Amino acid sequence: MEIVTGVHQLRIPFPEGIDRFTNAYVIEGNRGSILVDCGWDSSEAIWAFREELRVERLSFEDINWVVVTHVHPDHFGLAAKLRELCGAKIVMHRADAELIHARYVDYAGLVEATGKMLLSEGVPAAEADEMRESSVWAAQFVTAAEPDVVVEDGDTVSNGTFQLEVLHTPGHTPGHICLYDPRKRRLFCGDVILFDAIPHVGVHPQSGGDPVGDYLQSLEYLGQKSVSFVFPGHGPVFNSLGIRTEEILRLLEARQHQVLEVLEDGLKTAYEVTCALPWKIDGKETAYGELSARDRRAGVFEVAAWLGRLTSTGKVAALQQNGKTVYLVK
Repeated sequence: MEIVTGVHQLRIPFPEGIDRFTNAYVIEGNRGSILVDCGWDSSEAIWAFREELRVERLSFEDINWVVVTHVHPDHFGLAAKLRELCGAKIVMHRADAELIHARYVDYAGLVEATGKMLLSEGVPAAEADEMRESSVWAAQFVTAAEPDVVVEDGDTVSNGTFQLEVLHTPGHTPGHICLYDPRKRRLFCGDVILFDAIPHVGVHPQSGGDPVGDYLQSLEYLGQKSVSFVFPGHGPVFNSLGIRTEEILRLLEARQHQVLEVLEDGLKTAYEVTCALPWKIDGKETAYGELSARDRRAGVFEVAAWLGRLTSTGKVAALQQNGKTVYLVK
C-alpha cells in the first residue's frame, strides 16, 4: 500500500510457511525509486514482490537502488536477484558487507566458531552441536552478492526527489543502517526499532565486542532525530518514536536486572543464567527447554551479550574455569 505520498510498503513473506513478513519500502523519486530491504530469496518472496509492485502500479525497472539495512537473510536474501531484475545497485554499510562471504558462502568456519563460543559459555556439548548449525538452513534462501556501494554514517542516498541520510545504528548487526529524511522527518529503520518487538541483540562470532552497548548508543542516536513517521522492517508503521524508544529502554533495563538477580545465587555460566530466565516467543511465556535450538542459541548469546556489557561496566566479573566463562556479581 502507499502509506504516504511516494512511499509504498510491500509485505514479503518468509519461506517454508513461516507466518511472518518483511516490510520492504519503495520510495518514488524523479530519478527512479529507492527500495529499502527486500526479504528472503524464495519463490514465494519473488512472486509476492512482483504482485505487490503490480498492485501499486510500479515495476522492477523503476527501482535504481536496493538499500539493505542489514545482512540478515530476511532483509538481504533477495537483493542479488532484484539487482538482476531491476538493473539496480545494492547499497550496504561496510561493516555488514564484510560479513557476507563468511556468513553465506564459506560458512564452515563460522559454524565452528559458533560451536566453540557456545561451549565457552557453558552449553553442554550435545546441545552446542545442535545449536551451532541451527541457522545453516537459512543460507539456501540467500543469493550472496557483494554490494555495489558501501556506505558510512552521514552518507546520502538520493533519487532526486528525496535525499536520505544514512544513519549507522549497530547492535542488531555491526553494520545496521537506517535511512532518514530530515525534510519529511521519516525514518526507515530496519530492525533497530520495532513497534511490537525488541530486536535480538546478542554476542556471536560476527557481532563485535559489545552489541548491547552498541544498541543502546543507537537508540540514543536515533532519539536525537526529529521523526514524525517510522517505517520498520517488521510489524506496523508508527509515529511515536520517542515513546517506543523509552519502552524499549525500560524493557532492556528490566532484562538487565533479571540477569543480575539470577547471578545473586552464585557463580554461573551464560548458559545457566539463560536456563533460569523467563522467555517469550510470539508474546507467550516459554520455558527455556521448550524453545527451538535456534531460539535457545539466540537466548544464550543474548545473555552472554548482557554479561559482557555488565562486565565492561564493572558490575560483574568474568572468570575462566575449566574452559568455560563463569560470571560473578561484584
